[in-house]
Amino acid sequence: MDISHKKKRREARKLFLTTETTSNAEIGRRLGLKPHTVARYRKDEDWDGLRLKIDRRAAEQMADQIASDRVTLNVKHFNYYEVVLNEITSTLKAGHGKFSARDLADLVGIIEKAQRGQRLARGLSVSGEAEEEIRARAEAENRALVDAFVDAVKEHVPDEILREKIHAAIMAHFPGAEGSELDEEEPSVR
Repeated sequence: MDISHKKKRREARKLFLTTETTSNAEIGRRLGLKPHTVARYRKDEDWDGLRLKIDRRAAEQMADQIASDRVTLNVKHFNYYEVVLNEITSTLKAGHGKFSARDLADLVGIIEKAQRGQRLARGLSVSGEAEEEIRARAEAENRALVDAFVDAVKEHVPDEILREKIHAAIMAHFPGAEGSELDEEEPSVR
């Protein structure tokens, strides 16, 4: 393979992976290659798999950044609400004059908002439900959907090998799926 051909191959991969263009024909047109040549490069080097890895990594980085930003924001909110509550406490302890009913009602509202803000900053819901409980409930709902899908596959797909492939593909998308209730309860799906 000559140097210019290697360069074209690298450039074709770059065009595909940067999503500048994903069409074999368009990549070929830009680089003076035939579409089937680009398709062969794409298959030989598994460009689709590489792109999927890149997309997953970008999504993971975005999720990490969002989580980091959320923690930072939560710390700021928690500290802000702590300052507000301390100021109210010191003002009340110092006894600077009498408060009207309206002033006390306003203070109670501020305290309630501060407490709600602190709960949210700690990852708790306003109703008292912990984030872990919310995630567990969401996971249970996802699991119920998977179970319903597997039941439908079991009922409507007569080919056992195809059922096994579908089951494996579904379970591959769920962390901790190995040894799950579905695997124990539904051996006939496999």
